[in-house]
Amino acid sequence: LKPLFLSQLGRDHSRVALLPTEVMAPRKASNSPKVTYDYAGLKEGMRVQAESEGEFHAAEILQVSDSKSRTAKPVKVTYTGFDKVYDEWVGGDRLKCKALKKVQPEIEKRPPLEFNFGYWKIRGLGSIFRMIFEYKGVKYTDNQYETGPKWFDEDKLKILAKNALANLPYVECGNDCVCQTNACLSYVGSKLRLNGNGNKARLMNEQLLCEVYDMRQAMFELVYPFRMVCRTEAEHNEKAIKHLESNPFKKFEACLEKSGTDYFCDKTLCTADFHIWEMLDQHRLLAEKHKKGDIFADIPKCKAFYDKFRALPQLEKYFASEDYKLPVNNAIAAPYFL
Repeated sequence: LKPLFLSQLGRDHSRVALLPTEVMAPRKASNSPKVTYDYAGLKEGMRVQAESEGEFHAAEILQVSDSKSRTAKPVKVTYTGFDKVYDEWVGGDRLKCKALKKVQPEIEKRPPLEFNFGYWKIRGLGSIFRMIFEYKGVKYTDNQYETGPKWFDEDKLKILAKNALANLPYVECGNDCVCQTNACLSYVGSKLRLNGNGNKARLMNEQLLCEVYDMRQAMFELVYPFRMVCRTEAEHNEKAIKHLESNPFKKFEACLEKSGTDYFCDKTLCTADFHIWEMLDQHRLLAEKHKKGDIFADIPKCKAFYDKFRALPQLEKYFASEDYKLPVNNAIAAPYFL
């Protein structure tokens, strides 16, 4: 007789379902494609291994059906040495035989990510995104606005039709249209896995994006002739020198000391790293303009980060391009520092 299985305890040899003693959590749906089987190689009388109650046993094929009603279990087997009452129809998932072939449908390939990006024809905030796109090797269109009318009278109207918060920079991908710098960086970071691995890294990345944007705003107020900030170049010179002498990157130096990693949020780059590097480079250029020497003298860890980032092979093309040579600030607004 066939070994006694719990499901075969019924007197009429029917399979008796056993009630579970504990409530099981529902299984998560599998993302893998469903496996189907090619039964063309199976023939009547062929010896196979067939599974029953979690164990495989020697069996022989009695019939291979092509009936639509037996699509799920098209093979009838008899277990060698056991009563015919145990003969049953089985599917490929319960058979072992070299003649049985698995057919896995091709996984539908997602179209590659493609971004449509817009910003002024300067480095400013645009360089952050250009470096990210180049670093990740994604396809992108870089709309660089050299004059106001092209943006305000043409493309802004198109963005407004998609997003009421239309502004520069903007990022489009698929049906998404995102505006505002940090929102754009968070969006791009989520698409390209640059927002940090784990909650701690993601949280630090978000904080640093805000912190470095404050620094960007301070730079912005220094270099443009605002009536209440830097009304003249003399005021710009005075305030720029004071700003540089205040060691503006001391908070960032402390972050690197605390993290113990080469980058600010994680062992790998996050979106905040790109903005911080750009601000370090802009401050380096500002210090050269005002002959204030090495901005990295008191921030050695920031210097190590700056050098490591600058040497990344993925960014070699960007640093050799005309995009890196663009002015830092917008000439149409008459800045004191280009």
